[in-house]
Amino acid sequence: MTNNIKKTPSHRINKKTRDKLKEINTSAFVDVMARQFGYDPHTILMDNVIPLNNGERLVSRAVTIRYLPSRKDFDEMKPKNEKSPEYAAFEIAENGDVIVMSSMASSLMSIGGDIKFLRLKQRGIDGLVCDGGVRDMKSVDKYNIRIWGYGRTSNLGTTVGTPYSTNEPIRVDGVLVLPGDYIVADDDGVVVIPRKIAAQVAVAAIEYDNLETWIKNRLEKENLSPGKYYPPDKKTYETYRKSLNN
Repeated sequence: MTNNIKKTPSHRINKKTRDKLKEINTSAFVDVMARQFGYDPHTILMDNVIPLNNGERLVSRAVTIRYLPSRKDFDEMKPKNEKSPEYAAFEIAENGDVIVMSSMASSLMSIGGDIKFLRLKQRGIDGLVCDGGVRDMKSVDKYNIRIWGYGRTSNLGTTVGTPYSTNEPIRVDGVLVLPGDYIVADDDGVVVIPRKIAAQVAVAAIEYDNLETWIKNRLEKENLSPGKYYPPDKKTYETYRKSLNN
């Protein structure tokens, strides 16, 4: 088996902006990317991945791990110990990053638990997103790492899948994730922001969030149906932008 370990592409969104984006609901990112950038929501939204613990919203750069189905001869070719692709990803990732695992789209695919995720805490990694299951959540929850997945499990994951590569394109819950993409995740969902347009999406999402606040204030003041301003069209944006100069 080739040891497919690649570096993570550089950041496209700085920490100050990422912190600002943590104030914005995932739904706003879906709206902006659909209406302004032409992305069909089903290509960027992991609809079946759920939060497995509580905490703040995640806005982090993706470090990807690709799993393949387990098979005895194939598993024996896997790089051992610290050279295993999942452990290599833990060492590549840093604060501001999220580990994203393609995990066989099964809650029976345990991608780790207490001992393995201690390293995520030590490395200061923001969180983990997978389409598999997670073990030992009662212990893992103490590490203050936000985790999204298909659910909790006690199953032995090595009977289901084998980690094959780090920082290659992967499929998670039917959605493409490239290394260096950004993941926005909260209690409502997990959204992928393509690295190529991440900076532009960040600007648009911040404006959209401010626009929604403005709309709510106008509706409160005018006591009107949301239909006057929502969903926002070109005219709504123009009215909003003009109000900033008054």
